[in-house]
Amino acid sequence: MWWLIIPVAFYSLGILWLWLLLVRNSDEPVQAAERRPAVSVVVACRNEAKTITSLLGSLAVQDYPHGLLEIIIVNDRSTDRTPVAVSEFIAAGRHHSLPEIRLIYNTASGKKSAVRLGVRSSNGELILTTDADCVVGRGWVSAMAGFCAATGADMVLGEVYHRGGGGFASRFGVMEFSALQAVSEAAVLSGHPVMCNGANMGFRRDIYMRHSGELRDDIASGDDIFLLHAVKRGGGVIRYAGGGAAAAETAGAVTAAALLRQRARWASKSFAYRDAATLTLAAATAACNAAVAAAVITGIFSSGLMLPATLYATRLIPDYLITYRNIKKREGRMPLSYFLLSELIYPFYFILVALLTVFPSSRRFSRRITS
Repeated sequence: MWWLIIPVAFYSLGILWLWLLLVRNSDEPVQAAERRPAVSVVVACRNEAKTITSLLGSLAVQDYPHGLLEIIIVNDRSTDRTPVAVSEFIAAGRHHSLPEIRLIYNTASGKKSAVRLGVRSSNGELILTTDADCVVGRGWVSAMAGFCAATGADMVLGEVYHRGGGGFASRFGVMEFSALQAVSEAAVLSGHPVMCNGANMGFRRDIYMRHSGELRDDIASGDDIFLLHAVKRGGGVIRYAGGGAAAAETAGAVTAAALLRQRARWASKSFAYRDAATLTLAAATAACNAAVAAAVITGIFSSGLMLPATLYATRLIPDYLITYRNIKKREGRMPLSYFLLSELIYPFYFILVALLTVFPSSRRFSRRITS
């Protein structure tokens, strides 16, 4: 069974290499651009009445010139007060100096069609997207637009921070998401971007219109990563604006069931990926976690814990380095006890998410256990 160390070693070396890329390159300064493009912020939302006002409040006070900024909210068939909340915000701001805010209605259904409608209705040269449950800093638009102009990027991926709760599931989710963000940034630095997050990204309007037909409308989610893969195939310039003023913040899942549902939804589109780097990373991660889980189960029944201990130890340091670097960027804390416990359960968590992705009925079960 010692051959199980091969996928774990391969994964660990890959993560260590990505961490080294971050250490060497991610803090390189970017020269400020003199030209400021016209920017359209597009937000697709469905049943986000509880959070949309907070997002609008953070967008309304952006330090970007208001004449070059518009905010387009696309209501995707909400059944709650979301459009009412947006309309009330717009009405309340009519006597104040705010950027133009428009509310439009998606005539189709689904986030992809909502984003597409928002982009087609926009006037900006640069499109920024975020989610209705996010908030951004006052300099977010300036940072993203300036970074895009300075680097000549066709697409810019921005940092997303998860606000954690007090429970273990929430802390676990924040640590996992921080690792994903770090891998995303390092992959861009390597020249082989693999992941992105529609909660914070920007792209040239003409680039989106060129690739909007490649977003797999037959799959409910993935408006962000299918666009990334399309731009990458087309030879577009993709950059990562890591942290600082370019970051967006959102609330993380607070229960284990919510975390599992969210991650299963994210993973559900992976079967449609065709990007070689993304598939290689996914395969290496799956093989590593399967090897560790198999070693643990075998060790329990054979009373031999040396192999699983060796596999855990092999991946421990690379996982810690890349996760801690991302959390440190936002001055967060990562208690060692939580990290060690997370490492112990992660292989089995990974397999459970995979099962939830493959068997939709199990996702319905996970919804029942939260009630």
